[in-house]
Amino acid sequence: MSKMHTLFSVYGIEAEYMIVDKDSLNVLPIADKILAQLNGGTITNEVEQGSVAWSNELVNHVLEIKCAHPVQSIVGMDEVFHTSILQINALLAQYNAVLMPTAMHPWFEPSQMQLWPHGQREIYHLYHEIFDCRGHGWSNLQSVHINLPYANEEEFKLLHSAIRVVLPMIPYFAASSPYFDAQKGDLADNRLAFYEKNQIKVPSIIGNIIPEFVENTQQYHKILQGIYKDIAHYDHAKTLQNPWLNSRAAIPKFDVGAIEIRLMDIQESPYMDFCIVSLITCIIEQLIQDTSKHTRMFLASDKLLRKVYDASKTYEPQIDAKEYFEIFKLSDCYNWTDFIKELVNIHTSYVNKRYHRGLEVLLQKGNLAKRLTQKQLSKEMYKKLVTCLFENNIYV
Repeated sequence: MSKMHTLFSVYGIEAEYMIVDKDSLNVLPIADKILAQLNGGTITNEVEQGSVAWSNELVNHVLEIKCAHPVQSIVGMDEVFHTSILQINALLAQYNAVLMPTAMHPWFEPSQMQLWPHGQREIYHLYHEIFDCRGHGWSNLQSVHINLPYANEEEFKLLHSAIRVVLPMIPYFAASSPYFDAQKGDLADNRLAFYEKNQIKVPSIIGNIIPEFVENTQQYHKILQGIYKDIAHYDHAKTLQNPWLNSRAAIPKFDVGAIEIRLMDIQESPYMDFCIVSLITCIIEQLIQDTSKHTRMFLASDKLLRKVYDASKTYEPQIDAKEYFEIFKLSDCYNWTDFIKELVNIHTSYVNKRYHRGLEVLLQKGNLAKRLTQKQLSKEMYKKLVTCLFENNIYV
């Protein structure tokens, strides 16, 4: 997003995948080898492949695929991502490797992780020096990021405020991290539980995870200045003192005029990723378009949103959230399940028909974490997920 775009005129999607051995499903730290091959033999951090790009992440067993440039529509982008994923898998075959989906590897031992050893390694090594990246909260987190544009201060306030109140429900749709350390965790979305604590040494970096309400970009810059001040003790060279240091659930990217939503676990296939992305963006867009909802949207308290977010990470949210339902004019809903069903039913008409099948699965069978935990953890289960990624299909 090199120029300013108006609300919902373009989108930018990023998705992270693990590289694993095809047979054992153990992680393989060979992202650098694959990126070098894509780049004609020269090590690089990012390579464009048509309308998508592949890049490195903090650890060398993760690759990220993203829109190389802003796209005007996300409909059908799952097929574009899927085609490129198949091309990467073809390269990985020489190492008997394959890409694997979901937000956490179920038995990876994070102390064995290998940091990205090439370009920008000074950033990764400083993170490691300060926070120790040998933990699930750093080396075992795969997510989808949604970038939405704004063109001016008014649009920034509306977009940031709408995203802020939609964030708490995202884990309920997207949780795909029920297992870690070879066992079932307490939550459906364990990735976020680790993410919340990975920078606890400097709490202001993540804040309350759900971002504060702000009137304008100037107010947000004050938040960033507080973060920079807090990290300065560990970062004398100011290596990390950039807006991307902020780890809230949604962060402004002021240089490109966008807000990035970072709360979504990656799914079993691009189809399901873009199904959930479509739903989330439609809910945000309708919230902005209905001016009668703005007052409650602006007034939503940090405490309320955090309460809903914490419940949303569980398998069966038990929460009295009438005040939250009222933001969406759904105060007649008696409980969380009724609210979600009504919300999805209302917004399905705004989601392209291509993704309706995915929405039906979410409503009838639940998020991926819930579907995975219908059976005992096994290698075969995750091999089936690898097949879902290969076929761009749904895990049921």
